[in-house]
Amino acid sequence: HDHTCEDSECTDTSHSHSHNHDDKSASTCTDPNCTDESHTHSHSHSHESNTSTDKLGIINFVFKANRPFHANRLMVLLNQWPVPKKDELDLEVLSDDYNVDVSTSDDTKEEGDNKPLPPPSPFYGVLRSKGFCWIAPTRWNGPINDIWRHNTAMYWSHAGKHFGVNTAGRWWGSIDKDKMEIYFEKNKKEFDRILREDFVSEEWGDRRQEIVFIGAGLDEDLIRSELNNCLCTDEEMEDYRKSVNDFIDVQ
Repeated sequence: HDHTCEDSECTDTSHSHSHNHDDKSASTCTDPNCTDESHTHSHSHSHESNTSTDKLGIINFVFKANRPFHANRLMVLLNQWPVPKKDELDLEVLSDDYNVDVSTSDDTKEEGDNKPLPPPSPFYGVLRSKGFCWIAPTRWNGPINDIWRHNTAMYWSHAGKHFGVNTAGRWWGSIDKDKMEIYFEKNKKEFDRILREDFVSEEWGDRRQEIVFIGAGLDEDLIRSELNNCLCTDEEMEDYRKSVNDFIDVQ
């Protein structure tokens, strides 16, 4: 846990990310008429990029929560994820890029087909999503249990046709802070930052939902609402607490 992460797209705030502020980059020349090859010159193309982004309506937001997802409800929601026809989405023809029929017109149905069309997916328009999530165990006893979910961070990753929720190591909150501090003997600032920014509650430590969504024409309010509906209710959280305490007692 004490290594420096070099993944430019990494959203794991528990990783250490270094940024180069050496003298060479600090002396970047901004004179457009400069011909000195010993200078470094920065060329910004942000105007063109922003124009394209504005035109296509690209937006992003972060979904955060400090309680776990209910595994079954989350699975039902994720089964509604629209599957694109190809890996790389053409933003100009986004509406044609998904195998999702959002029309409710009767003339789109085949004759004799009385089955209602499925509702539009709340994730329609999402181009990329990634982050960390917390999923509550569904079975605390028996040989086929998933107690491991309590201490395991899950990495949510989606781009194009590819979607996955995979294990990403243990939450820092699964170990005592004294033991955790040992990992940061040479980086006390990072240790303090994790406790300050990532530990969202005293009870659960850094267990949390933190997922970035990027898309065109997506419905942020709908996505937030649907994900919130997948979170454990107050009653389910009480059952969770009891199960955790019972589990600790038998250790």
